[in-house]
Amino acid sequence: MSDRAMKKGVRGIITGASTGIGKAMALQLARDYNASLLMNARGREELEAAAQEVRAAGGQAVTVVGDVSAAELSEQLLSVAKRDFGGLDFLVNNAGLARSGPMTALNLEDWRYVFEVNFFAALKLSYAVMPVFAEQKHGKIVNIASVAGKVAFPGSVCYAASKFALTGLSEGMAAEYSGKIDVITVCPGWVRTEFFKKNNTAEDPSILAQEASLKGWLMKNVLSISSEQAAHEIVGAMKKGGSHELVLTAPGVIVERMAGYFPELTQYLSSLLPSDRRPRKAD
Repeated sequence: MSDRAMKKGVRGIITGASTGIGKAMALQLARDYNASLLMNARGREELEAAAQEVRAAGGQAVTVVGDVSAAELSEQLLSVAKRDFGGLDFLVNNAGLARSGPMTALNLEDWRYVFEVNFFAALKLSYAVMPVFAEQKHGKIVNIASVAGKVAFPGSVCYAASKFALTGLSEGMAAEYSGKIDVITVCPGWVRTEFFKKNNTAEDPSILAQEASLKGWLMKNVLSISSEQAAHEIVGAMKKGGSHELVLTAPGVIVERMAGYFPELTQYLSSLLPSDRRPRKAD
C-alpha cells in the first residue's frame, strides 16, 4: 500500500480473533480485501477454526496462540507479520475481558490482569507497530473499547476503568498522530458475542435476543447488534480513512450522549443499578 487507503491484500494483526467482533472483522476483511491476517487468541481450537473460515472467504490467515498480556507477545506478533506478510498495514486491538461484580469481590490481582489485557496489551502492541507505520507513512490502529469506557456502571467498575484508560489512550493517539496514523476508537454497547458468556455476566444479549417476547424482539432489533454488524461499521471506518470514534448500538449512543449533556442524571440512574448482576449459581 502506497497510501492510507484500504486495498486488496491489506495486511493486519487482529487480537481476540477467534470469536465475536475480532472474527467477524477477519471474515469481512477476507471477503472484501483478500486480507492477509495474523490472528491471535488464547484458545487454539477456536482460533484455528476461525482461520480456516478466513481462508475459505478469500483471505490469508496465520495464527499465533497466546495471551495478549504475555510480555513477549507484541514483539512476536510483529515479527511474524513481517516474516510472513513482508509488512503491516493495520492493527486491531480487540482482545478483552471483564471481572464482574462489586469492587469488594475483586482483589488487586483481578484489577492488574484486566488492565494487562484490556489496556497494556493494546499499548504494547501500539508501541510495537508505530515505528513501522511511521517509516512507511501509513497505518491504522483500531482500538475496541466500550460504552463502559464512557460511562461506568456498578458491578463493572474494574472493566470500565480499563476501558476508560483505553479510550483515553486511543483519543490521545488520534490527536497526537493526526495525519500520520489513523486511530479508530470503537465504543460498542451490546453486541451479540460470546463475551458475555465467557465473562459470567447476567445480561447476555445473545440469549435475550432469542426470547419469543417483546423483550427478545427489542434486544435483537433495537438494543443490540450482531458481531457482523459491528464489523461492517468498523471496516467502513477503516475504509473511509482518517481517525474516527464509533459509538455502536442505539442504547450506546443514548447513554454516551446523556453522560455528555446530563452527567448528574446519568450518574444518578447508574447508581440505581445493583452492583452484583452476575448469574446466580444453582444450589
